[in-house]
Amino acid sequence: FPTTIFIDKKGVVRRIHSGFSGPGTGIHYQNFVKEFTTFVEGLIAE
Repeated sequence: FPTTIFIDKKGVVRRIHSGFSGPGTGIHYQNFVKEFTTFVEGLIAE
């Protein structure tokens, strides 16, 4: 499975995400995109 490791500006691992919900998964994909975007934007803003 694809794995993404999110590391903040201080070098601390903030989240590890494994797997992928593609567009074919419907609402699961929409939820994934929303949560992913919110988390990444928050991490960048720190």
